[in-house]
Amino acid sequence: MRRNIWTRLACMAMAVIATFAFVCPALAAETDGNKVLLTRELALEIAQNFADSLDDSGSIEASDATQLYDESGRAIGCIIDYVSTEDGSPHGYIVLDNTDETLVEEYSLDAGAISPYAAAKSAADVRGIARMPGASPSDGRDDDLVAVRKSPYVYAVVASGTSRGISPTGSIMRVSPMASSKKSSTWDDIFIDDAYSGKYQVMSENHFGEQFFSFSENDIENETGRYACAVTAMTNVAASYLGMDFYNQSLSQTYNTLWTLSNTEVDHTGKNSSGREITYGSTNNSKIGPALTSFLGTMHCPASYKHEWNPSFSDFTNITDSQNASIVSLGINTDNGREGHSMAVFGYLTIKNKDTGSTTQVLIAADGWGYTSRYINFAYSRYTDTYGTHFTRS
Repeated sequence: MRRNIWTRLACMAMAVIATFAFVCPALAAETDGNKVLLTRELALEIAQNFADSLDDSGSIEASDATQLYDESGRAIGCIIDYVSTEDGSPHGYIVLDNTDETLVEEYSLDAGAISPYAAAKSAADVRGIARMPGASPSDGRDDDLVAVRKSPYVYAVVASGTSRGISPTGSIMRVSPMASSKKSSTWDDIFIDDAYSGKYQVMSENHFGEQFFSFSENDIENETGRYACAVTAMTNVAASYLGMDFYNQSLSQTYNTLWTLSNTEVDHTGKNSSGREITYGSTNNSKIGPALTSFLGTMHCPASYKHEWNPSFSDFTNITDSQNASIVSLGINTDNGREGHSMAVFGYLTIKNKDTGSTTQVLIAADGWGYTSRYINFAYSRYTDTYGTHFTRS
């Protein structure tokens, strides 16, 4: 498990679905009425404007843009990778998705953070996706892999001519064969509104604790043979309250205890990216509070909880301001219907668009998949339901 010292929040976390409304001016790009063609050059400029708005160090550079497709093979945007101007190392990314009217689906300005495409491509290289049955011959170039967005949370890279892709965590995903065809759209088909400059400022921010605790899905699966997002969220909160890392046996014991206390049920089984058979679980949101407070009590850290449906943003900010943690449980509409996910919340941000004056409310969370923090747009339009479990130490 990687443990990060909190730094300036605006430059730290990864937004799952932070849909901040901005677009770059038309510049010299070709226009169509009130629209502007999203070329690679313009995408890079939009990404640079965004990074410069939220980070004034001048140490982040938009370096490369990869076209993004949906499962029908339609070009819908791009993924831009950031690098450090000092040494060229990865320094985050931004995803521009033209199917969302606000354009920005997610981003990271965290040193060392890589894009979903870069992570999935790395996993594909390890698993040899281009050698899968039915794949077209590959010469090893990036052009043989296609970046596909399956839903607001889920990306994959797909080898040309196949219906199977690799997710950023290395799992095999079934994807429509049309997704890798790249026949129905080109960069010239992507239009964006030309209304804004892409400049933002941080209005308010706070975080809980001196360190950010986040176990990755691989950590959990390798040590326990199990995975459930709510149990992972509880484990992250427990580590933060107790100020300790859980390693090896202690991680397995903690995770299995929280699994049992929360009455987590087996949802399905399957093999992870390492080929290990994993039991995946489902947890009722109402069980999170009782399970975690019971566990913390045995660790001499008494705490109470409040569980609520449809919580307000202030419910989370008030808990953070009191130096406590929450767990947010979200349902979203995906191409396959409703999917749910729970995450530990360790902070918040309010960001203002300088052009429109509108503000975006953001929760900073450990997503339960990776090591870095993620920004979550709390007003995201595709949530089907939201729950909050808030903890207060006695």
